Amino acid sequence: MHDHDDPAWGPLPVRSAALRWLVLLPLTLVFLPVWWVVWVLLALCFYGIAPVVQLVVYLMPRSENGAIRMLDATLGRVPFIPRWCVTPVALVREGDAEYYRARVDRKVGKKTRLAAASSLGLHRDLELGVHYFRGAGAGHVMRVASELGWSLHPLLRSHPRRRLRLRHNGRPQPDTGA
Repeated sequence: MHDHDDPAWGPLPVRSAALRWLVLLPLTLVFLPVWWVVWVLLALCFYGIAPVVQLVVYLMPRSENGAIRMLDATLGRVPFIPRWCVTPVALVREGDAEYYRARVDRKVGKKTRLAAASSLGLHRDLELGVHYFRGAGAGHVMRVASELGWSLHPLLRSHPRRRLRLRHNGRPQPDTGA
């Protein structure tokens, strides 16, 4: 089990305003559209291969976990919003831990309601990139999520400084009246 109070699970250090405005913002404006085009092309290639993989999984059911791990090891390593990207929220809210905590609480609460309402097991996965919980830390995400029935995904890897992948246990949570 992970120690969510470990410094690696804490908030990321606050980036200086000069770094955000003079380096990361221009880098984001120039390279992020190119990054997204490459990401979409890579995703389309994988979706083109998906019917063949689906056939293999259909013929050999035990290969499904390997197919999921292979997809995670390739496309899962390329985030849609990279860590070097400065989102408008990060420009304005850098260092505001309360904002990030409230943001995480809302997102996890919303996904919990969707997971509990889905009788088919849909909406059981939650992926949060570091840009989403940067000021609160991965430990805060895990504390909030574990209270609502979430745990680290059993197949897909998480890293507290990059991305958290969670899976809901599928049981409805008691209403706290919030």
